[in-house]
Amino acid sequence: MFTRNLTGKTAIVTGGSRGIGKYIAAALHNAGASVAITGRYIDTIEKTAGEIGNKCYPFLCNQREPESIKDMAEKVTQKLGVPDILVNNAGLFARGNVVSLSQETWNEVIETNLTGTFLVTKAFLAGMIEKNRGDIFIISSMSGKKGDAFSSAYNASKFGLQGFAQALTYEVRKNNIRVMVLNPSTVDTGPDDKPDYGPGIYMHASDIAETIVHLACLPGRTLIRDMDIWGTNPFRL
Repeated sequence: MFTRNLTGKTAIVTGGSRGIGKYIAAALHNAGASVAITGRYIDTIEKTAGEIGNKCYPFLCNQREPESIKDMAEKVTQKLGVPDILVNNAGLFARGNVVSLSQETWNEVIETNLTGTFLVTKAFLAGMIEKNRGDIFIISSMSGKKGDAFSSAYNASKFGLQGFAQALTYEVRKNNIRVMVLNPSTVDTGPDDKPDYGPGIYMHASDIAETIVHLACLPGRTLIRDMDIWGTNPFRL
């Protein structure tokens, strides 16, 4: 039987200063891993790292800037070595209909959610291949499975992540690297102070975080390639 223990493992969580990323980083840290978190604002990521614990390290990174990603990856590798676990979490949502959506907004969403994930993964992938082991998580969305009005750029980026992850899976399975996509529906990212179940309750960011810890602790022979995660009963009576 496997144990939920990541002691000795290193992880990186992009967009780890708040929301889902912060909960993921904390859960990995609590399971024993050394964790790097990235974000655009140094004060915020330093504060979050301090709150999570003494094995959490902040690294400045703008997901839209290739040089920033390259610099971050070099610093993470120098500090912690090649990560065992990479969580591509950083993302951006923009709302607007196609008729009025600017190309600038479209590019911002695609560059952050899709191109940024490609560049971050690429920055660490050669090291993982050399180690012949690794787990790559991609936080997508149910918006990567179905289109929604007024979110075309976001939908396109998340659908793109599905294709990227599937192609990457077939490239790196022979290197014992797992690529796992999580597709949550609506997520509560506030304090985790609501009941475990009942009407009108969405899933919580901590639920996604615990799912990632569970998947990372599964025997390396097992790959959960694509996982849809729904709130059980978000319906208000």
